[in-house]
Amino acid sequence: MKPYKIALLGLMLTMLAACDLEREDFTEIYEDNFFQTETDLKLAVDGLYYDFNTGDWYGTDVLGGVFCADYNGYQVMSDLTTDVMWCNWGWESDEMYFHQWTATTGTIQKQFWNMFAHYNYMSKARNTIRRIEASPVEQSVKDKYLGEAHALRGWMGLFLYDMFGPVPIAPDNVLDNPETFVYLPRLTDEEYDEMMEEDLLAAISLLPDMPEERGRMAKGPARMILLKYYMIRGQFEKAEKIARDLYAMQGQYDLFAGEYADIFSVANAGNNEVILCRPINIDVSNAVNYFTAECMPEDMPGAPNGEGWGGYVMAWDFYDTFEAGDKRLANVYASYTNNTGETVSRQDMTYGAVALKYGIDPQMQGGMSHNDIVVYRYSDVLLSLAELIVRNGGPVSGEATDLVNRVRTRAGLGNLDATATASPEAFLDAILLERGHEFWFEGLRRQDLIRYGKYVEYANDRIDKINASEGRGYFNVDDSHNRMPIPADFINESKSAIKQNPLY
Repeated sequence: MKPYKIALLGLMLTMLAACDLEREDFTEIYEDNFFQTETDLKLAVDGLYYDFNTGDWYGTDVLGGVFCADYNGYQVMSDLTTDVMWCNWGWESDEMYFHQWTATTGTIQKQFWNMFAHYNYMSKARNTIRRIEASPVEQSVKDKYLGEAHALRGWMGLFLYDMFGPVPIAPDNVLDNPETFVYLPRLTDEEYDEMMEEDLLAAISLLPDMPEERGRMAKGPARMILLKYYMIRGQFEKAEKIARDLYAMQGQYDLFAGEYADIFSVANAGNNEVILCRPINIDVSNAVNYFTAECMPEDMPGAPNGEGWGGYVMAWDFYDTFEAGDKRLANVYASYTNNTGETVSRQDMTYGAVALKYGIDPQMQGGMSHNDIVVYRYSDVLLSLAELIVRNGGPVSGEATDLVNRVRTRAGLGNLDATATASPEAFLDAILLERGHEFWFEGLRRQDLIRYGKYVEYANDRIDKINASEGRGYFNVDDSHNRMPIPADFINESKSAIKQNPLY
């Protein structure tokens, strides 16, 4: 076959040499040759979704996709620093679980760097918005893509604020002069509030009720992002209004009518409980779900062509907080029968229970499963609204309790008992536990514990326990850990215009 291939190549080169071709360069995009058609606008906005992908093993690029399955991933980092998730591997996961980091020490410094570096996305998204606004495309078409771009910028703004607090944001006059180097400080909280509301309220006004495709932005996802931001900021009255707007979307969204575990299955991708997800396509390198492989033991049967790496587990102390009969433990295993027919019992599983949020995909290929990564669900709307009613001075009885009981009923549990509804304080504590059981391994636990003032308290409980049982000598932590440290590289490069988070 080789002579044939060479001859064919020679013929092609001869044909090309005989043609008078004018070379057109497609490697450069300028304002005068892009943002001119609806296709251009769609491609530009599609590019803004890239950073939120699940990525390959180390994410979509050197920074890692926001929803990648390794330690750079938002959901993984969030839950590994709480009581919910631990890891059999030790290494960085022990540092996260026991909060053994400072502003300059710890092997997870690279994760802080990778996450903080996403702040450049805010400028990229803002420039995309401005260029869409200036496009000659019809306004109704522009509005469609402006809504998505504003929502995506707000989503990244939420991720960054949740992890670090305010980050540097380039104003338009700086973006207009990219060759002029400017040392940008971080925004104030109030400035950040203004930016987030501007982006997300614009998105809500422009976006359709239903997304065009699974995983794209629509009013529901934009409202969820704003709800999450308001709750992080403690702006509970604004949060309740957004939560009620989401609650009013019942019909478009609702609790999944089947079993809890089936919400996350491949068969039920795009079910009406899921408000926002990251769609998975294992044929695309930056849209792969490796999370199940991270959690599934290598000797666990179920996926003929799949493999498990046996990392992330549900910590035993958290596992033991579930009520008997809670259906949310359907894919959580305190023991299992391995590939050779032997029983692996709890005493063999040092760090925690096998917890497969997405079950086992029978069509799994190697470490890749087909399940979409779930980001926000309607059950979060119900539990958030119940919490906000009481935080804003409303009664425990009636609507607030009914909302929680709807979630509990789906989980196969009875209504909240009298102890849980005896006072606002008891009710809020019950909701915090309920949220932990409902959203394990979905990356919400960290911000929930911070909002309740328990994130550092729970970390120190774990530290004290492991020090007493194993003599590890870990240091206790303080409220500085409610935010991650700003990597020193960024502070130095800014000539100290960027200030470190307090207490570090």
